[in-house]
Amino acid sequence: HRIWAIAFAWLENHAATAIEGVHPLGEEGFYARVMSYSLKTRETARYESHRHTIDVQFTVEGGEGIEVAEPAQLTPLLDYSPEKEVEHFATPPHGIALVENVAGRFTVLFPGEPHLPQLQIRSFTAVRKVVVKIPAALVQ
Repeated sequence: HRIWAIAFAWLENHAATAIEGVHPLGEEGFYARVMSYSLKTRETARYESHRHTIDVQFTVEGGEGIEVAEPAQLTPLLDYSPEKEVEHFATPPHGIALVENVAGRFTVLFPGEPHLPQLQIRSFTAVRKVVVKIPAALVQ
């Protein structure tokens, strides 16, 4: 699909040198957000999910853990924000998998797939990454 091609071409050509912030990719709600942050422990990070957007989370520098869980494992915090297109959940005792998103790797998360990003892994303390937000309606 052309939207996937645009997303991955942007990552290949711009992710390493792009300044932090939002970079529109030509369709409403389709953009790349470049960010850097310190990592958290599992106890201080928050589970999140999106209803209408796909995340392509690409690590430029460092690494972070992204834990995933089944929606049935989670208790909603009932804080859905249409503007930010995110809702949060109480962290369960354990997830079902942990992805080590290190430099050069990406993780794709579809609507309704709860995930716990920003986790400390290995000896990493921070990450620089790009999250490409793709409205799911663009690829249907």
